[in-house]
Amino acid sequence: MYELGEVVAERRIEIVVPDGATSELVVRFGKPHPDPLPGGDWCCPFQIEGLGEGAVDAAFGVDSLQATLLAVQSVRLLLTEHAAQTAARLDWFGQPDWGLRVDPGLTSREVTTRHAYLAAAGIAAALLRTPALAERWRTPSALPNYSVGGLARHLANQIIQPAELLDAPPGHRAIEVLAHFTGSAWVTTSADDADNTNIRERGERAAAATTADRLAAEVEGVLAKLRHTVPAAPPHRIIDLGDWGLAVDDFLLTRLLELVVHVDDLAVSLDLPTPELPAEAIELTNDLLTRIAAWRHGPLAVVRALSRSERAPETVSAL
Repeated sequence: MYELGEVVAERRIEIVVPDGATSELVVRFGKPHPDPLPGGDWCCPFQIEGLGEGAVDAAFGVDSLQATLLAVQSVRLLLTEHAAQTAARLDWFGQPDWGLRVDPGLTSREVTTRHAYLAAAGIAAALLRTPALAERWRTPSALPNYSVGGLARHLANQIIQPAELLDAPPGHRAIEVLAHFTGSAWVTTSADDADNTNIRERGERAAAATTADRLAAEVEGVLAKLRHTVPAAPPHRIIDLGDWGLAVDDFLLTRLLELVVHVDDLAVSLDLPTPELPAEAIELTNDLLTRIAAWRHGPLAVVRALSRSERAPETVSAL
């Protein structure tokens, strides 16, 4: 999708496997350039040769420097994820984080949330392309009163809606992310309650107006745009949700939760193995679900559910 172009910086990182053999990863950064999309800012392409297929990726910022810093930060996160999944050790002169820790104007958690959201969105988009979806579009899903098509449409909304809201005028008042859930009636009501019924019915109507192939194509196009707009969104940007707003990274965290939960729902509905999601996506989702569960059931109930089966409550479900 991206071209590396003129290489302006390179770093070689040693890979040391348990038996002592070594090889190397080569990190290359292309020359930053203006984003060709209308309204775009700056793009900095990068490549990690020796990691996966070595595909060229890119980071985006409001100017060439922020795009470059975000590219360096993205490489560090990708290498951290790789290091956690392999027995090999990565080394660059013994320096922590391979000398790649920078401050691109976002906190580490904000960068991680955006990276996790885009990664989970990519996995959801791939699941929406599976041929089984078209075959089962009108069949019941694993969720009560939801067709497979309705569930797929609801999953797709977690990609389509953020793009629309990022294009919309910003909000003026942001609340804490937990308050977003404590202030939403659907969190604590039953599946048959009006709020949850309305959500399902909207999904079913939208599914009836499209097909699996059209939905997959729409999601792919929107996701390509989000790969530009999400990294470039200023951290102070407030997403207007009507009754209240959320800081952009808190909003993306809520969409990440939806993606993680509903990717599993849709895979089960299609009798497919649930795709493996990045560790950071699972960790962020579990952290948020734990906070919601503690609000609903009390922190002690969550502690007992996770540590004392003999005193565990019947449920500590967050949603």
